Amino acid sequence: MKTNLLLLLALPLFAADPGYEAFFRDTVAALPGKPAPLFDTSEASRLSHYGEGDAAAFTVIDTPDQPFAKALHVTVKQRTDPQWKVQISTSTSLVPVKKGDVLFIAFSARCTASSAETGGGHLFAALQQTKTYDSLASLNATPGKAWTRLYLRATAQRDYPAQDVELVFHLGKYEQTLDFGGFVAVNLGPGIDLKQLPLTRVFYEGQASDAPWRQAALDRIEKIRKGDLDIRVLAADGSPVTHATVRVRMTRHAYQFGTFLEDSALRDTEDGKKYRETVTRLFNRVTCPVYWSDWGWQNSENRQRYRALAKWAKDNRFYTRGHNLIWPGWRWMPKDIEALKGNPAALRKAIDDHFAEVVAAMRPFEFDTYDVMNEPRVNHDVQDILGADEVTHWFKLTRQLDPHPALGINEYAIVAGGGDTLSEQAIYEKQIRDLLAAGAPLGVIGVQCHMGENLTPPQKVIEILDRFGKFNLPIHATEFDISTDDEQTQGDYMRDFLIAFFSHPATESLTQWGFWEGQHWIPRAALFAKDWRVKPNGQAYLDLVLGTWWTNETRTTDRQGNCRVRGFLGDHEVSVTLPEGSTLTRPVRITRETSSLTLKQ
Repeated sequence: MKTNLLLLLALPLFAADPGYEAFFRDTVAALPGKPAPLFDTSEASRLSHYGEGDAAAFTVIDTPDQPFAKALHVTVKQRTDPQWKVQISTSTSLVPVKKGDVLFIAFSARCTASSAETGGGHLFAALQQTKTYDSLASLNATPGKAWTRLYLRATAQRDYPAQDVELVFHLGKYEQTLDFGGFVAVNLGPGIDLKQLPLTRVFYEGQASDAPWRQAALDRIEKIRKGDLDIRVLAADGSPVTHATVRVRMTRHAYQFGTFLEDSALRDTEDGKKYRETVTRLFNRVTCPVYWSDWGWQNSENRQRYRALAKWAKDNRFYTRGHNLIWPGWRWMPKDIEALKGNPAALRKAIDDHFAEVVAAMRPFEFDTYDVMNEPRVNHDVQDILGADEVTHWFKLTRQLDPHPALGINEYAIVAGGGDTLSEQAIYEKQIRDLLAAGAPLGVIGVQCHMGENLTPPQKVIEILDRFGKFNLPIHATEFDISTDDEQTQGDYMRDFLIAFFSHPATESLTQWGFWEGQHWIPRAALFAKDWRVKPNGQAYLDLVLGTWWTNETRTTDRQGNCRVRGFLGDHEVSVTLPEGSTLTRPVRITRETSSLTLKQ
């Protein structure tokens, strides 16, 4: 470690602020690996800023009470929407980052004034790629008047060349005064366990055990997600059987709890076997990929893989969603389709031909839902050429090709992002309204629900669902996950999001965007670690979906041979043990209307 520090200190990074050298040295001395500077953070004045003028003011102040000498003082004079319209950022990365490298960032912040009801400040920090803004790690924090030390940690999932990574802060959520200082940003190299590094705890409004929203939601669940089952037990001569023991056990939820289906479902390995067992135990819905891209449907091997996944899903009786027929931005589509952008007629025909090919190829697997279109708010290159009405044509064409599936639209940044997505919600609402007005056979409203550390308060989730529930179409959480290293809050939020979403009468499905760290697009968001350890968020899922919300009731018949069970909607097995010891077993489905079942010897 000492040798590595000497190498660091040999860099001309601290020449402008010699006092920073000791602060940096003391900070990295406690870190594992081989710390190498990621950004030049030696002077607060070197932070770039955006929004100066009417929106914000930026100055450098002395901090005599801190181990660092200077801080950047930011005054947000008016709230901005979106909040990134006031921001500060570091320089771009000094050196390349290799896949597997662990990046660690620490800084201090405080908020001396704020218009927020809590009186606290708000910042969103993102370690991101400079051109596409793809996130490596993010942090939402609500600093108070005292200096607070905050941390970001990330393992690079791919290589990044020098000048390809930056740290950006979005600050426009409130009128507020914030100070930032003591930045340390280093690349620790590969092989570092993130648990060795300091962690910033994450919190959200409504997390407290006595939060009033939760009991109201649980009361709604009791009302709308359960039904009564009247059971009568008769002897062979038709007389009632008293004191018979009746057990009602759920076998399948009516509500659709799902996951994205990964390649592991097809692998003949121990992990593959565990993966399949876990999917069939935890879920009754899966999302099957049918991505139209050079790396997807255009590749013959991937096309066969997509069909194999869909066949496995059908063979195992899952509800299935095809995702997606078109992601209409050039970034996601095949390059030879983008080449047609100067020929609208040929472009339209190529898209129609693709729809026909995919739907015909997947029709034997009987998808019950298709995402016809994905993320149209920011992916509209095709619509810009063919016109907005082309979207209605895609829905009508899919319906002609296969009349069975419900046809969905899928969008992000509606329920996520802390719920501060009013402009995104308005655009999505208009898209849905326009489709319905044009006669598009829209059958499902999809909201993705990828949650970073800016966790949307559960009450706000419910309010957003109220807004889209007015369309009287089922709402699906199509791609839910929680990306944070704070596993305690990750577990709490899994519990609370499930309760909030399940409690809303407009919803009928909630799909995890993966569940196993061994194959998950955001490994830290998984429900199970790579060694299949159940994480707190996975335990919260199990406790609710396969515990609290899984009917397992026992009753004894009365003098008329009757008993009643209130159970969750779905398929059940009723097992009756008669007084002399024989057993009768029957399947039954509990619905919102009172169901009846008579068992006779």
